[in-house]
Parts: sequence; C-alpha cells; structure tokens
Amino acid sequence: MASSLSSRRLFFALGLSNEAKSSLAHWLQHHVIADKAFTQPRNWHLTLLFLGNTPLNTEAALIKEVRALQLRKFNLKVADIDWWPSNGIFHLRPSSPPNALFTLHYGLKEIAQKHDIEDPHRRYRPHITLARNCKAMPTVAQPMPDFDMQVHRFTLFESTSDEQGLVYRPIEHFTLY
Repeated sequence: MASSLSSRRLFFALGLSNEAKSSLAHWLQHHVIADKAFTQPRNWHLTLLFLGNTPLNTEAALIKEVRALQLRKFNLKVADIDWWPSNGIFHLRPSSPPNALFTLHYGLKEIAQKHDIEDPHRRYRPHITLARNCKAMPTVAQPMPDFDMQVHRFTLFESTSDEQGLVYRPIEHFTLY
C-alpha cells in the first residue's frame, strides 16, 4: 500500500494520546477475547473523513483550505463498545458525540467535495477500530474504562505499510481554537 508518485491514500482523523493507547492496550490484553488479532495501537484513531487515493496537487489544495477552517476545541467522551456484524469491526465509540465533532466532519467533507472527493460512507459513525473481521462479538470480561479526549487538533494521515503491516503516517496537523 505504498504511495505512488502522483497520489497518496489519505484520511483525516483524531489521534489518541499515549496514555489512552496504553490504557486501551492493557484493557484489551487482560479483559477482551476476540477471534481476530487486535489492530496495532500505533494505528488507533477516530476517523473524521476518509479521502482515499488523493492526487498530490489536490492534497496541497485541501491542506490550504482546511488550514482556513476556524473551529473550536471540544471534549469527546469515549465510553461505548460495539461490534458491526456486517464487516466484523469491533470498536469503541463516543457515548454522546458533541455537535462540534459533526461540525468538523461536515466542514472537511464540504472541502473534499469541492475537489471531487466523495465520502464512500452512507453516514458518519465516529469510532475507533480495535479489531477487524471478527466473526462474533468479542468476549468482554470487564468494561472498558471510559476516557475523555480533549480535541485541540486533528491530523491528515497517509495509509501505507511497512514490515510490520499497515501504518498510518501523519502528514499534517491542524489546530482547533
């Protein structure tokens, strides 16, 4: 999944703090049994908008326009565990996503649409993927400890791979005010 010379596979997302990753990794290791391996903590994020293969000239224009967004910081409480049987994704999701999260998503989506990038998802369902292709809901012996995300920035990531598998490499960070 290495990037070509003319485009890269991109998405906007909220990264997780090292503290949140550590807490989640401990919880998964000690309290959750799944029929598939868990995603790597280095890749944990909450997607804001998937862009797909994006030409480099479009990427530069997107970055410039996204920099002009004037959106406020917000807090996000991640507290719910879920599993989608249709694609086997075991994930965490915000219990009550604030309007600010949706405002950010739709702001990014509007900019992407100006550049003929269409969101392939029917609706926005904010989540953090913990495992893929699970044939059944993982067994959870102890509830996940809730955590709060203080969202003061978001990131444009490139989806690529290395010797350890899939990796999401940060391209650009954007500050919320």
